[in-house]
Order: sequence, then C-alpha cells, then structure tokens
Amino acid sequence: MDAMSKPMIELESETPSRRAWQALITVLSGTFMAIVDSTIVNVALPSIRTSIHPSAAQIEWIVSGYLLAFGLMLIPAGRLGDRYGHKPLFVTGLSLFVISSVVCGSSINASELVIARIVQGASAGLFGPSIQATISLLFAGKARSRAFGILGTMIGISSASGPVIGGVIIVGFGGNLGWRLVFFVNLLVGALAIPLSIRLIPNVKPNIKNELDLVGLSIITVALSFVFIFLIEGGSTNFPIWTIVTALASLPAFAAFYLWEKHYQKRGHKALVDGRLARTRSFSIGTGLAMIYFAAFSSIFVIISLIWQDGLHRDALASGLAVTPFAIGTLIFGSISDRFSSRLGKGTLYLGIALLFTSLAATEVILRLSSMGHVSALLLIVPLFLGGFGNGIFIAPNQDFLLRSIERRDAGVSAALLQTSQRIGSALSVAASVTIFFNSLAHGSTYLKAGSNALIFNLAMLVIGAAITLYLPKPTKVTSR
Repeated sequence: MDAMSKPMIELESETPSRRAWQALITVLSGTFMAIVDSTIVNVALPSIRTSIHPSAAQIEWIVSGYLLAFGLMLIPAGRLGDRYGHKPLFVTGLSLFVISSVVCGSSINASELVIARIVQGASAGLFGPSIQATISLLFAGKARSRAFGILGTMIGISSASGPVIGGVIIVGFGGNLGWRLVFFVNLLVGALAIPLSIRLIPNVKPNIKNELDLVGLSIITVALSFVFIFLIEGGSTNFPIWTIVTALASLPAFAAFYLWEKHYQKRGHKALVDGRLARTRSFSIGTGLAMIYFAAFSSIFVIISLIWQDGLHRDALASGLAVTPFAIGTLIFGSISDRFSSRLGKGTLYLGIALLFTSLAATEVILRLSSMGHVSALLLIVPLFLGGFGNGIFIAPNQDFLLRSIERRDAGVSAALLQTSQRIGSALSVAASVTIFFNSLAHGSTYLKAGSNALIFNLAMLVIGAAITLYLPKPTKVTSR
C-alpha cells in the first residue's frame, strides 16, 4: 500500500494511540488556517485599500469570494472523501490552500487577489470535511468527545485570534508589507502540516462503488450559490430586490435537489446526501442548531472591529486585542468541554447558550450606555470571557452529539453538511448584523449604539437556538459501527 492509503492508526478506538492524537493535531492545522483566513483579512482591508487600490466591489469580493467558494465546496468534498478517502482530499486541499495563500500575498493588483481568495476558499472547502470525518473515524467514546472538544477550542480560538494575529503583523511590519505577510503565514504552517499529514493521517476508503452523483452535485451547488449570494451580497448592499429574488430562487432549487436525490436513490445509486441523514433526528436538528448558533456569535468580531477601527480610530492590533478575552475563554473551557458534556449531557448546550446570551446582553448594555470618548476594552473583558466560556463548551458537544450517530460511510458528507450549516450561519450573522449596524449609523446613531443595535440580532438567534435545543434528543452512548 502506498503512503497515501496505508492505515497506520487503529480506527475508532476508545483508547487511541499517540499517533492518533498526532493525526488530530495535524488536521487541526487545517481548521486553524481556514478559519483564521476568513477573519484575518478584515483588519488587513485598510492596508489593502491603500496598497493595491481595489474598487468597492473588489473589496467586497476579497472577503465574500472566500466564504462563497468555501461553502460551495464542502458537500462535494465530503462525498469525494467518503468515496476515495479523506487523506488525499486533506493533503490536496491543504497544498492548494498554501499555494493560493502565497499568490494572495504576492498579488500585484486587486483582480489577482480576488481570484486567489476564491481559490483559497475553495481549497479550504476541499479539506474541511476531512477534519471532522477523521475525528469520527479515529476516536470513539470519551476519546471522541475529548477530540471534538479540542476541535471546538480550535474553532473558537481561530475565529477570535485572526484579528489579533493580523493586527500584530500589520502594526509590526507596516501596512504595505504587513497585509502580504498575513497570507504568507500559511506557508510556514503548511510547510509543517503537509508532510505530517502524509505521514500520520490514515486513509479509509469505504466500499462505495456507485458513481458520483454529478446531477445532484450541480443542483445543490446552484441552490447553495443562491443562498450564499443572498447572504453575502445582500448584507453588503442592504438587500436590494435582486438579492431577495435570488434567495427565493433557492427554494425550487432545493426542492429539485430533494426530488432528484429521491429518484436517484430509488434507481439503486448512492445519493449525494442520503435521506437517512435527514431522518436522523440528532443530525438534522443538531445541524440546524449549529447554523443558528454560528449566526449568534460570528459577527461579534466584525462589529467590535468596526467600532474600534472606524469609530474610535484605533489600530488593527487594538481592535484584535479587544476580542482576546473571548479567545481565552474559548481556549480554557473548550479544552475541558468533554467534562461538561459527560456530566450534563444536553444540558451543556443550554449552559453554553445561556453564558453566551449573558455575555452579549452585557456587551449590548455596555455599548449602549458608554460614550465614544470613554469606552474602553477593559469594560468588555469579563463579558467577552464569559462568552468564550459558553462558546467553548457548546461547539464541541454539539458536533459530537450529532456526528456520533452517523455511519462511517457517511462521515465525510455529514461533516460537510455540518460545516455548510455553520458557514451559512456565519454568513447570515455578518449579513444581518452589519446591515443593522450601518443602517443605524445612517439614521444618526453613534458607532457604539449602532453596535448595540446589531447585537440584538445575535441575542434573538440565541433565543431561537435554545428553543431548537429542546427538540434535540439526548445523546446516546457511542458504540463502534
């Protein structure tokens, strides 16, 4: 067997080997790079504007093109991983990600940067499902909960640390060079992660002989394109009529996908998305909960960045440091989230939502009652740390609860559907919150009040998330399949 296909680790073990934990750390490098690059560019945009002078539309696509390509690639990548093995998808996607990152940092004009960002996002989507699928295949029982806890920690840390890392680089090296080095960081991480992934990650190829459902893939790509274009473009243009029409067009597209998949499966083929997944209550409800939860917290960092940089005229580093308490809280409690889930079960999700709700409510009050000349990041330390606490203990158990009921042959596509729901939630969060924020500014609000108004949307999402959690079945004990 070659290096790309030889399983070197015992699969689905409750007492995983040291090499299994090393493989986990390796795939988490992909999580770190993919999520950091979705947030780090926000603090780099002012430097990019002064360096290569992109148009307003190009600035929009530097951010949204990455997210759009990322979201669209997840489902086909998940099914390809289930068919051909997740290791080659991870190695290929990570390699393309590093190459496109270098092209981003070397771009001499805005058009090059936009194209490179789209390729970078597609590369992240290519290896994304392999991360959670690898965890599902390598770990079982308490070890799986622990592994997902580490993954949840990495997701939270990556989301919050992107602006900090970007701020440090740009302040340290200056705007013209700093924004390029923001992308070159991936070259250093990839230089370690790619050879380690070739050596450490096993490649499991389930016995799936049916051809890839290209018709279903085309239909779901169109349907998801409509959704992401509505959220990304609509959020940046105050939702003109054409974006609403695009959103409505997604409904018949999803209906057509459902009907085709049903027909395709009746003919004895392997559907792109098996209907059994939708009928698995823990998976279908948990995926919806993941989307709502990510809609509740993903825009926090963007809103604080807008207040600190545009409103208070602080530098990129100060903006990034303002959200550091959230990252620290996520790091501490995400790493021990399995202890909460083993004792509280589904109650862990309620606790996480309650803590994040308290955090955002306190932040909303602080912003509303403060004045532009006297607001300080010190006031946000405790609320944001509390939010990181809730975030840390929520993300991993939710992933563990819904993926533990999935058969090995569907590990990739189920992970892809979960990540797609998270990306849709993040896009919804940014689109809605940023629209509320700028509409408030247009009607005479200060940056602080505009930020507090935007947070009301996040609070509403958490209320909906708590209601959805009521219908999530209690997690069952993990058994080998």
